[in-house]
Amino acid sequence: MLKNIIKAAPDYLPLTFRDFIRHFSNLLTTNQFDLWIPYKKYTKILGYACRALFETCMMYYQKDDLVVATTPLNHTSFRNIIEKYVKPENVYIIELNKQFNGIKKMPELDRCDLVVVTHLFGQDMDLANLADFKKKHKCVVIEDRVQGGSLDLKFSNDLIDISLYSMAMDKRPVALGGGFMYIKNSHKDLITETIKTVENLPLETTRSRFKEFLKKIPTFILYNSRSILFFFICVVDFLSHFNSRINVLNITKSYRKSNPGFSHFNFMQKPSPGLCQSMYENFYIYRKMERLYDNKFTSFINQFSPKLQSHFFPWYRGENSLTPYNTILIEEDLVPHFLSYFNTRNIPTIANPTYKIFNPPYENDTRVTKFNNEIVYLPSFANMNEEEIIYLSIMIKQFYLIFVADRKRGIQKEK
Repeated sequence: MLKNIIKAAPDYLPLTFRDFIRHFSNLLTTNQFDLWIPYKKYTKILGYACRALFETCMMYYQKDDLVVATTPLNHTSFRNIIEKYVKPENVYIIELNKQFNGIKKMPELDRCDLVVVTHLFGQDMDLANLADFKKKHKCVVIEDRVQGGSLDLKFSNDLIDISLYSMAMDKRPVALGGGFMYIKNSHKDLITETIKTVENLPLETTRSRFKEFLKKIPTFILYNSRSILFFFICVVDFLSHFNSRINVLNITKSYRKSNPGFSHFNFMQKPSPGLCQSMYENFYIYRKMERLYDNKFTSFINQFSPKLQSHFFPWYRGENSLTPYNTILIEEDLVPHFLSYFNTRNIPTIANPTYKIFNPPYENDTRVTKFNNEIVYLPSFANMNEEEIIYLSIMIKQFYLIFVADRKRGIQKEK
């Protein structure tokens, strides 16, 4: 099974070893940085993390009867923050279209204060059906654009008031931490209060940032070094003959859970000078990353017929995925088979570790739960060569023939 090995993990850090060392050296800076940058139409505000900036917004708008409409899938931290500040009965789920790449219908409400949109799969969501709702309720629209489209746009749509971005280890751009948001200048009070809140947060220490760097070293090596990952997979394959629990699937799942690159807790901090220096140096170093993701995704998606594209990647509409996370949709009952199929071939895959639905008693569509459970992460194309991309696509097609097409033929025979 080691004849064909894909030397890529389900994630990738878009930086070189030299870049990594540069972030270390920034810890020694004595420079001081502004945490906000004013522009003509908007203001950029820097934070310790994207989720910290989102929470400062929620703190600003907090009130007992705050009403929020949100897309059904959110990053865990965003979901937790919404649940922290909004009563369950005041959270309303936006209905997405069948492909989960656009809004189909907004909830019918008498009043709405905030709309929170999370973009998915490295492309911007179609927000056309949000226009009348925003006009009617005069609500503020916040977007989590970490997994959205090109950063050449500051806001994905004119309807957006606040746009949030992460600069964590596998994001665009990379500062090995931190985040920023754009707020349109029409929200002067929000800008003033947010800056004040961030400035008054406990300061991230150089020591704590250094410790976080140390934790990221093995992740950087495993995710980015093809030769080391090859050696690691060979070792895992050898040990699996003595203990079946030692396999690529279990180790990928365990490592991802233990080393997500961020924390769901203790993120309400003020960024240190070292983090600020890394952010300022890398704000505009994203086009090279986007070209890489665009080119690799093009190579991959072109391996599939339109029929298979719509089956495995229903959200794809010709816009290439601009993210190191490469996802595929597998029918819910076939997900264990898919993971096992690739595990036996030493190809690292993992069931959806990113997106979460809201907890009960929030009202959720079973269609959303099903969709969320069907998301699987493939190895990151960013660290794969053309031969590996073709091999991965062939394995997916074989899986389709073995499990999906055969089952459909069986159902037709029964009819």
